[in-house]
Amino acid sequence: MTFTPIELRDYVRKHLKSNPGDKKAEVVACLQSALAAYKAGERCSCGEPIRVIGSSQVGHMCFTCITGEADCSDDYEIAEACDKLRAP
Repeated sequence: MTFTPIELRDYVRKHLKSNPGDKKAEVVACLQSALAAYKAGERCSCGEPIRVIGSSQVGHMCFTCITGEADCSDDYEIAEACDKLRAP
């Protein structure tokens, strides 16, 4: 399972374009909080690592628990989280 990596600032830009009513500072703060939880090793209730982008919006859960899908290849994830997933 591999996400398409995206830098946080680039994701925020895309998010705000699709969600013009959202406030940039709030989006960034939620992403940074979820990224910090991910880096600290927080896990979904199913035991899998949390997904940063999804967790920033709906609570700390993994991709499958958030979406009900197993294939994340067409989905973005913050690049820092993708790097950790690839680490041995």
